[in-house]
Amino acid sequence: MKSIAARFLLPFSAVAVVFSTLVFYEIYATSQRIADDFVRHQANMVMEFNQAIREYAAETAQPAMQNIAGKDECILDAMSSSLIARSVFKKIQEKFPGYVVRFASDKPRNPANQATPEELRIMDFFRQNPQIIQQSEQIQINGQRYVAQFKVLRTTAECLRCHGDPKEAPAAMVKRYGATAGFHRQAGDVAGLDTVAIPVEAVAVAMAAEMRWKLLVLAMWIAFLFGMVGLVFHCMVSRRLAAMARHIRELATKSEVSRITPEGLRENDEIDVLGIAFDKLFEQLRAMQASLEQRVVERTADLAKANDGLKQEITERQRAEEAVRESERRLQATINRAPFGAYFFELQSDGRLVLTGANPAAEKVTHVLNQQFFNKTIEDAFPSLKGTEIPDAFRRVAVNGDDYQNDQVEWNDQGIRGVFEFHAFQTGVNRMAVFFQDITERKRGEDAIRASLQEKTVLLKEVHHRVKNNLQTVTSLLNLQAVRTKNQTALDTLQETGNRVRSMALLHETLYRSETLGRVNFGNYIENICGHLFRSYGPKAAHIKLETHLEEVSVDLDQAVSCGLIINELVSNALKHAFPDGRSGRIVVELKMAPEKQIVLNVADDGVGIPPGADIHQTGTLGHQLVFMLAEKLHGTVEVIREHGTTFRIVFPSRLS
Repeated sequence: MKSIAARFLLPFSAVAVVFSTLVFYEIYATSQRIADDFVRHQANMVMEFNQAIREYAAETAQPAMQNIAGKDECILDAMSSSLIARSVFKKIQEKFPGYVVRFASDKPRNPANQATPEELRIMDFFRQNPQIIQQSEQIQINGQRYVAQFKVLRTTAECLRCHGDPKEAPAAMVKRYGATAGFHRQAGDVAGLDTVAIPVEAVAVAMAAEMRWKLLVLAMWIAFLFGMVGLVFHCMVSRRLAAMARHIRELATKSEVSRITPEGLRENDEIDVLGIAFDKLFEQLRAMQASLEQRVVERTADLAKANDGLKQEITERQRAEEAVRESERRLQATINRAPFGAYFFELQSDGRLVLTGANPAAEKVTHVLNQQFFNKTIEDAFPSLKGTEIPDAFRRVAVNGDDYQNDQVEWNDQGIRGVFEFHAFQTGVNRMAVFFQDITERKRGEDAIRASLQEKTVLLKEVHHRVKNNLQTVTSLLNLQAVRTKNQTALDTLQETGNRVRSMALLHETLYRSETLGRVNFGNYIENICGHLFRSYGPKAAHIKLETHLEEVSVDLDQAVSCGLIINELVSNALKHAFPDGRSGRIVVELKMAPEKQIVLNVADDGVGIPPGADIHQTGTLGHQLVFMLAEKLHGTVEVIREHGTTFRIVFPSRLS
C-alpha cells in the first residue's frame, strides 16, 4: 500500500520534471534565438559598414580622383568602390577570419568576384522581386551554418559609363579588363551583390557553455525545492495522518474509545477538524449499533411479511400465466380444428416476410404440404403474388397493425387453381396471421346468379318493351276512333283516355331504357308526361308556360303508374279548364323529398281556379275522382289550395330504401 506522501510526491515529482524540462527547453530555445539575433545584428552592422565605405568611395573618393586624373583615366585601386571596400575588409578578416565580406557578380571583371551558386540564386530572386533590395538567410559554407545578408547592386545611369558601351568607358579600364567583362549592361540590371556572412557556431558554442552552467544551477535549486516540499509535507500532513491511521487500526481490536488525534499532533487545522469529526461519527455509530439488533428484528419481520406478499403475488402471476397459456392452447387447438386455412408470418429486420407456421386446414385448402412453405418468404412461397399489392399490404399489417381483407386473390401452383378470400391481422410486434378459405365454388355460383339475373333483366326489359308497344297500339286505335267521332264529348273522352294510356306507355318506355328495373327516375318520367300533354293539346297550350322543379326521386313501378296518372289528370285539367278564352299563364310541377321518407308532388296553375265553396269531392270530374282514388292507393293525402289559382299537393310515403 502506498503512503499518502508517496501518492503526493510521485505526481509532484512528475510535474516538477515536466516543468523543469519545459523550462530547460525554453531556456535553450531562447539562447538559440538570442545567438541568431546577435549574429544577424552583427551581419547587419557589417553590411552597414560595407555600404558606408561604398558610399564614401562613390561620393567622395571617386570624384576627387577623377578631377586629379582626368576624364579618360581610371585608377581602379582609388576609384572602384568594390576594390576599396574589399581592401578595407581584408584588414577586418585578419581579426575575424570566419567572416565573409565580398562583392559577387554573374559576369565579374575580377574572377575572384564570381558569384557562387547560392549567390546566383539570390540574384535571380532580386530580379524576380525588383522592389526588394536586401535579403537575410541562413546558408551553409563548408558544412558550417552562417547568417548571411545580401544587398543587391543595380546598374544606374551613372554606372553606364563604366558598365555600358566599352567605347565610352575609360581607356585604362578597357586596357586592364578588356572590352567584354562587366560591360553591355542596361540601367536597372542586377549587376551584383554585396554578401556578408557571419558564422553562427562560435557564438552558439559560447552561449551553450554559459547555458549549461545556468541550467546546472537551476537544477540544483529545483532539487532543493523538491526536498523542502517533501520535508514540509511530512511534518504537516503525512506524520499526523500516520498517527490517525494507527489509532483507527487500534479501534478495530479495542472497545474503549479515545481521541483519534493525539494531543501532541493537534494543529487546529483541517486534519484536526477531520479527527474531531471522526470522533463524533464514531460516537454516532456506537449509538446506532446499540439499536441495530432491534432494527434487524423489525426489518426481519417486515421482510417476512413482504416475502409472504411476494409469494402470493408470484402464485397469482403463475396462475395468470397458466391461464394465458391455457387460453393460447385453446386458441391454437381452435385454429388447428378450424375449417379455414391459417398462415403465420414474421417480418425480418431486412424486410423479408417469412412464413413461420400454419394450421392443418391450410393443407386441405391449398392441397399443398405446409412444410414446403416454412421459412420461405411470401414471394418465394407464392410466386403468383409477386408484383401484386398483397406482400406490401402484409408488411404494413405486421408493422402498423392495420387489418387487410381481400376476396380476389388467385393462386395457381402445381396445376391447382383457385380464388381465395382472406383476412390478415397483426398478432405481435412484426408478426401477423392470415386466415383464408377457398371461395372458388362460391364465385362460380355468384357468376351463375349474375348471368341468370342478366337473362331475367333482358327478359323483363323485353316485357316492358312489348307492353309499351301494346299500349301505343291502344293509343293509336283511340286516336283513329277520335278522328272518326263527331261528338265533342266523345272526342274529349277518347283524348283523355288516350293520354292516360300514353302515360302508362311512357312509364314502360322509361323502364325499358333504364339500367334498373325495380325503380323509376320519377323526374325524367314527369318531364316526358308533361311534354306529351303540351304537344297533344297543340295550339291551346301554346300560350301556357310549363315550369318543373324536380329533385332526383326514385319510386317503384306501382307508385310510378299511379303518380303518372295523377300528373296526367291534373295537368290535363289545367290545360282544359284553367285558361279559358286563350288566356296565358303557367303550370308548375314540383317534386321533392320531405322528412321521414315522404314524397311531395305539387301541381299548380295561376288560372281561373276552382270556384269558392265548390266541393271537389262531390262535383269533381272523373279526372278528379281518379286523383283521389290513386292518392288513396298510394297511402297518401290530397290537399287543394285555392290561392292564386289552384294547387294540388299530394304527399305519400316512399317504398324504396
